This record gives sequence, structure tokens and C-alpha cells, in this order.
Amino acid sequence: MAITLWRYRRPFEGLTSFFSDFDSWFDKDFFEGTTVKSWEPEVDIEEKDGNYLIKADLPGMKKGDIHIELHNGYLTMKGERKSEHEDKKGDYHRYERTYGSFQRSFKVPEGVQEKDIKAKYHDGVLELSIPAPKAAKPKAIEIKVG
Repeated sequence: MAITLWRYRRPFEGLTSFFSDFDSWFDKDFFEGTTVKSWEPEVDIEEKDGNYLIKADLPGMKKGDIHIELHNGYLTMKGERKSEHEDKKGDYHRYERTYGSFQRSFKVPEGVQEKDIKAKYHDGVLELSIPAPKAAKPKAIEIKVG
């Protein structure tokens, strides 16, 4: 008789995802070749040369469709990528690129002003440069005996 290691699994875990996938197969939009998806751009964040650098992939977007604002310590970028396809009846079409609105927000260090943030957009990549805060130097306090 073989001994098998028992691992806890949630009952019906596999069936739950199966039925979820199964339902999506019969979604009306699926057969029309379009599915409505939400999307958010992929970003890289790094600290470089005394600045925080955020790079966001926004392929196919125009500069005028991207909005950036600083409010209550959060930098928010938002925009909308519009669909380019035309409706044709009688043929099957499949579109896998996502369209629609997006919004991403990032907490920025205290004291960052809107005028300090630099933005560039080139070849579908948005680059934001945010100055890193200067490290506060500890101030020694003299103790008097008396």
C-alpha cells in the first residue's frame, strides 16, 4: 500500500475556476470578437540620480489623451485608449488589444511640488521624473547641566 502525502485543498477549488471560465466562453461579446476589459499600464519605478523615475507603457496613445495631476500627496496618471476597429457584419473578428480608461496613482514624498515633476512622452513610453527628498541631517541638541 502506497502512502500519499495529504495536502489541504479547498473543496471544489478547481470547479470554481472552471465554471468561471466556462461562463466567459458564452459571453455575448466573446462571439462578436470583442471583449471589454479594463487595463492599466505596466510601470517601472526606480531611484536614479536623486530622482524617482516612473516609466509607463502607453503604446498607441496620443500625448493629449494622457493626463497627470498631483493632489494630496498622490501623483495620478489617467487617460483613455480608444478602439480603432470598425464593425463588420458577417465575418469573425478577434481583437486582443485592450481599450478604455485607465488610472494609476502613486504616493510621492512630502514637499514635492507640481512644478518639480518632469514628464516626457516618446514612442509609447511616458517618463515621469520626481525629485527625491533631501535626507534631513540630524541636528545635535546641546544639554546644559544646571
